[in-house]
Amino acid sequence: MRRLSLNLCLVLIASACTHQRPQTSPSTVARDRTLAVYRTIAESIYVHTTGRVIAVATVPLDTACSEATCAPLPSRWGLDPLWWSRHDTAPARATRDDLLARASSPITMRGLTTNRDMLFETDPGDVPPAGADVSEWIRFRSTHADAAGALRISPVGFSPSGQSAIAFVDWRCGPTCGHTLGVALTATNDTTWVVSEMLLLTTRSR
Repeated sequence: MRRLSLNLCLVLIASACTHQRPQTSPSTVARDRTLAVYRTIAESIYVHTTGRVIAVATVPLDTACSEATCAPLPSRWGLDPLWWSRHDTAPARATRDDLLARASSPITMRGLTTNRDMLFETDPGDVPPAGADVSEWIRFRSTHADAAGALRISPVGFSPSGQSAIAFVDWRCGPTCGHTLGVALTATNDTTWVVSEMLLLTTRSR
């Protein structure tokens, strides 16, 4: 009887420990994975090339177009040619479709700059518009750690395997400075990504 009671106690303790173990929700996993992609883009492309703080919008790019005539979203985001794939493959199409599916339901990117000294969070409404003048950029930099520019990124599309990703990037750094890019990334492990390819879509210059 004593042995039976001891075994029963061990089972109950193990069961209690199992129920108390914290569970990671799928939405949290997806958010953390997206944050990792955002950090990789901001740090490996923009911090690396400018050596300065980069302001990153905490909400992904809006899909709305403010122009009088707008091309379809796949064209605006450079997704019509599967440039990140050597061939028109099913995984490449699935990655593009995943990005387009996420475009209508962006997630908040708060926490992007945690333990990242060279990244500065900004509200997307505070990012100077395309036609902003010098005085607006002076104001922006004075309130954003003298940032080299402002980065806005689309939601991220992931391949079915989870080993590759694509995103559209809007970089603004002055009245006549900036560009839009398509960025493709490859996962090196569960939390680390590297930029594998980039496609320049538009540029703002004199």
